[in-house]
Formats: sequence, C-alpha cells, structure tokens
Amino acid sequence: MERSDSLSESPRKRNGLLRDQVQLVKRKDTSRYEIVPFPEPLSFEKGFFVMIRAIQLLVQNNEGIIFVGVAGPSGAGKTVFTEKVLNFMPSVAVISMDNYNDASRIVDGNFDDPRLTDYDTLLENIHGLKEGRTVDVPSSRIVIIEGIYALSDKLRPILDLRVSVTGGVHFDLVKRVLRDIQRAGQEPEEIIHQISETVYPMYKAFIEPDLKTAHIRIINKFNPFSGFQNPMYILKSPRSLTPDQIKAALGEDQTESNEETYDIYLLPPGEDPEACQSYLRMRNREGKYNLMFEEWVTDNPFIISPRITFEVSVRLLGGLMALGYTIAAILKRSSRVFSDGKATVKIDWLEQLNRRYIQVQGRDRLYVKFVAEQLGLDGSYIPRTYIEQIQLEKLMNDVMGAINQLSEQISTLNERMDEFTCRVEDLNSKFTLIKSSPSQQNLIPSSDTRNGSAPTNLFVSQLGNGTLIPHSSSSNQLSKESPLMEEITVLSRGQRQVIHQLDNLTNLLHEHLVLTRQGNAMSRNRIQEGIDMAICPLIILTIGSVGYFVFKSLNRS
Repeated sequence: MERSDSLSESPRKRNGLLRDQVQLVKRKDTSRYEIVPFPEPLSFEKGFFVMIRAIQLLVQNNEGIIFVGVAGPSGAGKTVFTEKVLNFMPSVAVISMDNYNDASRIVDGNFDDPRLTDYDTLLENIHGLKEGRTVDVPSSRIVIIEGIYALSDKLRPILDLRVSVTGGVHFDLVKRVLRDIQRAGQEPEEIIHQISETVYPMYKAFIEPDLKTAHIRIINKFNPFSGFQNPMYILKSPRSLTPDQIKAALGEDQTESNEETYDIYLLPPGEDPEACQSYLRMRNREGKYNLMFEEWVTDNPFIISPRITFEVSVRLLGGLMALGYTIAAILKRSSRVFSDGKATVKIDWLEQLNRRYIQVQGRDRLYVKFVAEQLGLDGSYIPRTYIEQIQLEKLMNDVMGAINQLSEQISTLNERMDEFTCRVEDLNSKFTLIKSSPSQQNLIPSSDTRNGSAPTNLFVSQLGNGTLIPHSSSSNQLSKESPLMEEITVLSRGQRQVIHQLDNLTNLLHEHLVLTRQGNAMSRNRIQEGIDMAICPLIILTIGSVGYFVFKSLNRS
C-alpha cells in the first residue's frame, strides 16, 4: 500500500499549514499507524478539520477498518461534533455507546456510572467488524465510537484515532441543562442537582483521566446564549428621580412595588475575577432562590443581557461550589419598581456601593430608550452592570491606594532631602565662617595701622585708671612714639603669622575630612598629629605677643 508523505517515526515540531501539521507515527508492536498527538487543544472548527485530515491519512496507511473514539463529558458537544463529521463523510458508521448501557445496572439514578456500559457486547461487535463477519461494513472503512467513556482503557488498544471534546465547566453545565430539558422534560432544579452531585464527580474521577490520552483535544466554546433572540435591554443612570417623575413618564397604566434582592455572584472555575463576564448568579428574593445563567454585552449605552433562570433550593449552592465555583460577591439591593407592562423603571439602592441608580429595562430596545429620554436620563448612562461597577471601583481603590502609598513615600523622601539640605547648608556656613573669620582679623589691623590707630579691643582694659591709650590722643602724638609703633608692627606681623597658620590648619582640616571619607586611617592620624603640633605654638605665640605688648605699654606708662 502506498504510504503518505506525512509519515514519521517520531514526533517532530509542527509548522506550516494546519493540514501539514498532521503527522503519522508507527505504533509500537504493530504495523498500524496513528497520528502524533497535538500538544495544544484546538477549537471546534480546527479540531474538525484536523480530524478529517487524520482520518484520510489513516485510511491511506492502515488496512482494514479505522476505529475513531470520540469522548467527552456529558453535554460537551460530542454528538454535534460526530454529526458534523457524518455530514461531511456520509459513509462513516457511528456506534453510540449509549446503546450499550445496561439499564439493570443503574444505581441511584446515576446514568454516568462507567459500570453501566456493556463492554463485552461492545467489544464483541467491534471485533466482529474487524474480522469481517456478516455485518454491514461501511464503505469508507471508518467507524466512530461516540460516548463519554469512548477512550477508556478497555477500548484504547483498538482505536486508531482518539478525540476528546470538552468545554468550560460553566458551559458544559448550561448545555447539559438545556439539552436535558428538551429531551427528558425534567425540572431544571432536578437536572442541576444531578449534575452537581453525580455528573461532575464522575467526570473528574473516570472521564477526565481518559481524555488526557487523546490525539486531538477539542475545546467546544459554543455559547448557549448566542441563540437567544429576545434579550433584556437595560439603561442605567446615577441621576436622582422622584417617583412622581417616573409615574408621569410611564403613564396611568403602571404598577408599583418594592423589592429586596440578594444576588450571589458565583465565579466559574478558572475565570479571572477582574475580567469575568459569565458569572452564575443565585438570586434570593422573598425567600425564593433562582439560579441565573447570564452573560451580557454592551452596545453603548445599552447593556444587553440574555439570561436563563431556574428556580432552585438553597442547598444547590453547595453543589455548585463542589463543581469549583467560588463566591465573588454578594450584592444587596433595595428597589422601588414601576412598570407599564412594556418597560420597567427601578430605583435601586445598593448597600455595597452605598449609591442609588435608576434602571430602565425591557424587551423592546426602542421603547426602553424612549422611556429613558422621557425621564431625562439621556447623556448620563453607565454601560456597566453592578458587578462590573464593583470590579471597577475595587480596581480604582487598589490604584488609589498604591498612589497614596507612593505619595507618602515621596513625602518621606522629601523630608529627608530637606533635612539633608539643612545639614549641608549648616556645614557650608561653618566652613565659610572658618574661612572668613581669619580674613577679618587680618583686615582690621592692616586698616587701623594705615590710619594711625590700633584696634581698641587690643588696648582697652578694665583698669581702675581708665584706658591705656586715651581716646583723645592724636595721631601725631601716637606717631612720635616710635617704639610703640614698632611693637604694634611686630604684633601685626605676629597676627599675620597666626592667620597663615590658621589657613594651614583649615587646609589640613579639609584634607582630614576628605581622607576620612576615603577611609584612609593612616593619613588621618598624620593630619591629626599635624593639627596638634600646629595649635600649641600658635597659642603660645599669640599669648606671648599680647603679653609682651601689654607689659611694654605698662612700663612706658
């Protein structure tokens, strides 16, 4: 038999067109081929195309009948998928595993128990087909085995292609409810309890492990709400209206009532609480509980909300949480409701948001808009549901909290910078004072010497006889006393030496600070020794000069 170009002995990286990504690999201990499993799940349409391509390759490369297993949880879309394959390839034969369920094995109404399937009869029929017994063999040589346990370990050895069809738990639940209502005429609450208490636990225990062995994994994202042609149109506004204004807009044929509602929003498994738009909502109103399958879209300014509502008991909440749902929010709402039969106007007070809203809702989009315009709400609409408003405000609070925290950190940093700046300015002023003080001492004697007088702070003494040099002495008399001028000159020269030494001391101190920052301990010790050696002679020289001058002055007097 001619072999396809898509054969491979081991899996390799896929690339190129989708049809080229389907590769065959030889099965161990047999001459038959199977496809290399796709690592990522595929959409419903892509999965259908890949399955058709895989069947074509298997027919080309395997002899005899090609067995394909299609498995998945109840309500995931296996039958729809198989029917689509049949429409494309009418010669394919389909074996439904539901036909092999033994009703005598049902326990507690659990139709999803794997022990119900009569595998002996099923395998006997399958082997009969493979051996060519007197049965009607399909001309295409393709047989699809469809059922929730079609990939069980008892069937896997004979399957050439394994396909799983699943959906999100949320949509699986909705689709199962819708399908069973149409088929069996069961009450919705009974169906939902059956799903939460039997179907899903059986899926996790017996079905899900088998689905992981599939060559092709398909996620059916069919939205059961997409077929609804009669949604609810809602306009929402934060404006305040009086009951009289609402009554005037609705006319005389209107009714009025009060409602108190508790909405429990249940987050589906795996959904992001900040972006989810497919909450289950359990509503408590007047002691009655309703489970609402609801999704919404926005067509600004409208909120469009298709929904399915079932009356249930409160114990269902535990079953849903066992499915993996979590409580995202509980919203208490007190409403004053006005209705004219075509539109309903509600004054909602939301305890959690601490805010009042006006809602106009109805099935007729144009009439809802007309009533809202009559109420003067045009231009004030909020195209968000209450749960979206809660999500938005929570996000805003988180952002504002982060901004406030950042502002506090910046404020603290500014305070530290101000403190640092003050310290730097204080150090600068001290260094400036150290540098300017010796200069002033140098300028005063020089100026006074040129003017023929000495600084009074050096000559005035608190003696009983008054000042050493009377203030009335003229510059001529002072100039005649040349020995005194010589002594003043010597004193000035000594002061200049003192200033020079102080400059050296300042330079040494500055070098000391620089070396301290660099961590040079040896240089620091040398500078400290230099400072100590310089200070003592300076003090002795200053005291000696002043004492010598005073002593000479006293002797002359």
